Amino acid sequence: MSTGLFKKMAIIIRSTPFNTIALTEAFRMGIGMTLADNKVKILLIGDGVWSSLNLSPQMIGRPDLFESIELLSACGVRVLADETSMDDRNISVHECHVEKVSRDEIYKVISESDAVVSFG
Repeated sequence: MSTGLFKKMAIIIRSTPFNTIALTEAFRMGIGMTLADNKVKILLIGDGVWSSLNLSPQMIGRPDLFESIELLSACGVRVLADETSMDDRNISVHECHVEKVSRDEIYKVISESDAVVSFG
């Protein structure tokens, strides 16, 4: 846990990028939280790991997630994808701004966070 004014925040995304706008809002929230110097990490868990792929959601009228992931990276927000969830879905490729991490690392990020917000 942090002791200063900033907070360590974990934003968990568990849903696919296509069935809800929650993902877009989660990314937007993550970027917004950096404006107050909070340390934000995005965790892709379960079906949320589908967001680690460079899909083409704009073809069905959804926002381009890759641009959001690039912006998150530029703002210093790490996007972490759960390795177990990726393996369960046979996802081996992920975008360069997404880090594939173990489930233990996911638990560590959650336990060390001052606030955890879950989407999906």
